[in-house]
Amino acid sequence: MTRPIAVAAALVAAVAAPVAVVWWLRERYVLVTVHGESMLPTYRPGDRVLVRRVPPSALRTGQIVVAGWPGERQAPPRRSRGGRSVVDEGWLIKRIAALPGDPAPPDLPGPVEDGPPATVPPGLLALIGDNRAASHDSRQVGYFAHSDVLGVVKRRIASSVHRMS
Repeated sequence: MTRPIAVAAALVAAVAAPVAVVWWLRERYVLVTVHGESMLPTYRPGDRVLVRRVPPSALRTGQIVVAGWPGERQAPPRRSRGGRSVVDEGWLIKRIAALPGDPAPPDLPGPVEDGPPATVPPGLLALIGDNRAASHDSRQVGYFAHSDVLGVVKRRIASSVHRMS
């Protein structure tokens, strides 16, 4: 390889690698702002959390997820002026209470059956807020589909509300 071609190839690689990494990160992670008090004390209104998109097979009981209302098509996450993915409205942050095959939480709507407890049907989840008194979740609307889940909350990034220590 001649010297100019080697230099050009090195420049292309130097530019392409960071671009590929940024693209990969933007496809897998979304920044979400918490609205409402349904996840208190875990997350407060104004907290910003990093959400990782995951397949349904990666979901586990106890994880906190961002999901759309059952049966409603959510707008895709939009980009902020700074280019970061941000979800502001129409999404919920809840904890997975039960997965397919798990016993259904006792306070979910539906027919009461005699005998063994009902189990969560295939492809569905029970999602419940940590602050049950202020949460509108599976206890009111029933199960959520795997397709309703945007992703799993990985960590709190920042809070727009200043807290006093």
